[in-house]
Amino acid sequence: MATLEINYNNLRENAKQLLKSGKQIIAVVKNNAYNMDLVDSIRSFHSVGINYFATTNIKEAILIRETLGQKVDIFLLNATTEFSIAKKYNIEINIPSLKYLQENYSNLNDIKLHLEFAGSMRRAGARNIKEVLEIIEFCQKNKLKLKAFWSHFAFADEFDGNYEKEKELLLDTYAKAKQVHNFEVVHFQNSASYFRDGVFEEVTHIRPGILLYGAYPYNIKNNDYKIKDFVPYHSFKVTAEIVNIVNLKQGECIGYSNAFVASRDIDVAVVNIGYGDGILRSRLTGKTCLIHGKEYKIFATMMSHIVIEADGDISIGDEVVIYSEKLPMYNYTKYCGANSEQMAVLNKNSLEVKKIGI
Repeated sequence: MATLEINYNNLRENAKQLLKSGKQIIAVVKNNAYNMDLVDSIRSFHSVGINYFATTNIKEAILIRETLGQKVDIFLLNATTEFSIAKKYNIEINIPSLKYLQENYSNLNDIKLHLEFAGSMRRAGARNIKEVLEIIEFCQKNKLKLKAFWSHFAFADEFDGNYEKEKELLLDTYAKAKQVHNFEVVHFQNSASYFRDGVFEEVTHIRPGILLYGAYPYNIKNNDYKIKDFVPYHSFKVTAEIVNIVNLKQGECIGYSNAFVASRDIDVAVVNIGYGDGILRSRLTGKTCLIHGKEYKIFATMMSHIVIEADGDISIGDEVVIYSEKLPMYNYTKYCGANSEQMAVLNKNSLEVKKIGI
């Protein structure tokens, strides 16, 4: 059976490295902790000293509180009108706009608020310094608990000049905002910004996502980075096994719709994993896997199987590695999308899940 192995020892090691930054950490654990299981992930992070968590889902925020109690802070990244729940579970919430405050301020007493600057993401938040100052003034006038200032870089993993522009705008905006309000928490550095620049002196916290789960946030072979001593520990391993070896004659095909046609007489191996198990086609077809530490080409991809090259060194029952420390997800980002995209689709209903370090 194909297997997903999640290594929580590695999650803890990544967290320890981030804590060396000298700043506090807000761990992004949205979408079931990037599909690595929320409860086990937050327990692992908390065990090494992370006491602040962020998610986009209020159900996840409740689960964090129920799991770790009142000893942690929780920030709900998405806007919400579930004010009674936020109060009950002591969940900090986001301010998406001045209009949101004006329409809901009577429900916001005793809830800690984060002022978002929209920046280049523009998903929510104040669009300019005028709106920032209006939100601050409104909070002060109505005695609302404005705790934090935050934003998110849209271009931190791009090297086309846009990151420098958005960074300059954000830092200038914050410099003006802090003149009129004392923010207890300031967080706008994601994994890529931190890895690229180190810690900004302006922030109280960094807010990493993918670094916690063991991936470089961009291609470090082609782009510079400041955090030279950070070596990500891959958080998961995906393996399968060879279930058949087939001899193909020249011109014979295997798989759906001539997925692979033999250009010569050749042996191929059939492996019991496919896109139905949550492995992206773009990660599989035309790429490689590992057997006994050796790379083998993947010729075709099906819902529950892949077809790979075979030689005299492999046999039915051999383990086939799709993801591991030697085949990390960030090696495939340029082929099949973000690291988080590769993690999010892993199918725990069809893969056998094994957990290490819990």
